Amino acid sequence: MGGLVRVTWLGHATVLIEMNGVRILTDPLFGDRLGPLRRAGPTPDPAAIGAVNAILVSHAHPDHFDRRSLRRVEGDPLLVVPAGLGPAARRYSGSVRELDTGERLDMPAADADREDASGIRITAVPAQHWRWPLQPRARCVGYLVEGSLGIYFAGDTALFPAMDQLAGRVQVALLPVGRWGPDRGPDRLTPASAVEALGRVGAQAAIPIHWGTLHLPAMRRGRWGSPAADAGDRFARIAGEVSPGLDIRVLRPGESTEFEAG
Repeated sequence: MGGLVRVTWLGHATVLIEMNGVRILTDPLFGDRLGPLRRAGPTPDPAAIGAVNAILVSHAHPDHFDRRSLRRVEGDPLLVVPAGLGPAARRYSGSVRELDTGERLDMPAADADREDASGIRITAVPAQHWRWPLQPRARCVGYLVEGSLGIYFAGDTALFPAMDQLAGRVQVALLPVGRWGPDRGPDRLTPASAVEALGRVGAQAAIPIHWGTLHLPAMRRGRWGSPAADAGDRFARIAGEVSPGLDIRVLRPGESTEFEAG
């Protein structure tokens, strides 16, 4: 295995991962608004993203499981959802796979002739976050995507003891560091606790997500229009103070970065 791994942050928890001939989209959220929330920064264009092979949904909250966005994703992707969310997900996709924590699936490359077409493995991992009341059976999970690199997509979570069990398997961590409204409890990471999470999973590289994208108009502050508008930059600053050797890449919505796999 080898080659370049490309990661594009499209805003909030929506990330495009391109690795080993597979294109994965996490928690797709398109459009410039969601209920009372408004988007700051560019609005993702599904046509520009192109066809994807799989969608990973971390939990049932509307800003992570948005039916309108799911219908707009191009291609014929497999929709991967946490245990308990399958019945709702099947309304929006004919190809759904539920994963409980610890369960995994292997995905072959879409183009077997590619030099790096070795495919990937997706494993559902725990997350600590409150369940959506309208889908009380649906778990909250993160995902470990393993190919040339191990990429941990945390979804939305707080610190939890089992994070330590990911150590040795994660090279790049996609960590939620902000919120769109007031602090509503302990089930989220902050910039400081996300740095601790980074240490627990043992990753040397990280991209902060879930910050500076959605906001309530009455609470608009800062360039990116969120009460946590600078959360990504604060995460990078704290990480640099704790461990200067970490590779922290703070992207703006729509920006991409590449990692070279060994």
